[in-house]
Amino acid sequence: MDDFFQWPSSTPSSTNINFVTWYPPQPRVVKINFDGSCVNSTAAEGFILWAWTGKVLKVGAANYQWTSSLVVEAHVLKDGVSLAVQARYLMISIKGDTLVVIQALKVAIKVSWQITNILEDVNACLTQEIRVSINHTF
Repeated sequence: MDDFFQWPSSTPSSTNINFVTWYPPQPRVVKINFDGSCVNSTAAEGFILWAWTGKVLKVGAANYQWTSSLVVEAHVLKDGVSLAVQARYLMISIKGDTLVVIQALKVAIKVSWQITNILEDVNACLTQEIRVSINHTF
């Protein structure tokens, strides 16, 4: 069992390891990090709402069957935004790694009918009183 947690004794020279650094949001802003994954038509999603202090405020996760990764990414975004709005957070920073969903939320591109209604629900949650920034992260 201990061998499982050890790094390989040698790493091939062609392997590039890129570390992603997490940054807290600006003061008084709630950050939503979300992600989804799909394997063999079974999908899982998860999101975290972070305070600017680095404290975890809320988390959520769900499983889906017979869906695509694009649909699960849109659903997890909707779940995270809905929870943030229900908690009455008025300044929200949204960070996700699916460029299509991020661009569609910004109304920069047209998307599949499969996620159009989901993203319309997200936009309906984000009323004029809520300040929001939306960014792609990878």
